[in-house]
Amino acid sequence: MTREQIFSILRQIMLVGGGTFVSRGWFDAVTLNDLVGAILIIIGAGWALYERRGAGLLASAAALPEVRAIVTDATVAASASSDKVVGSGEG
Repeated sequence: MTREQIFSILRQIMLVGGGTFVSRGWFDAVTLNDLVGAILIIIGAGWALYERRGAGLLASAAALPEVRAIVTDATVAASASSDKVVGSGEG
């Protein structure tokens, strides 16, 4: 499942759940739409930062089928969760 699919599903769930707030008069439809958009932007930014940390980049690269091996220092290789990541012995 791609990030776009996950965000689309999450947006729909939030809009359906937020419909309760609109029907009770707590928000109007425009405010609900703005809140859902803002929450998804914050979640998306957090997710992007999480994926771009060192371990996340290493895992993303190792997951690509065309990548045969990633050579890095021994400390980083020891913390990797992929057999494709190997230590260079220089660490």
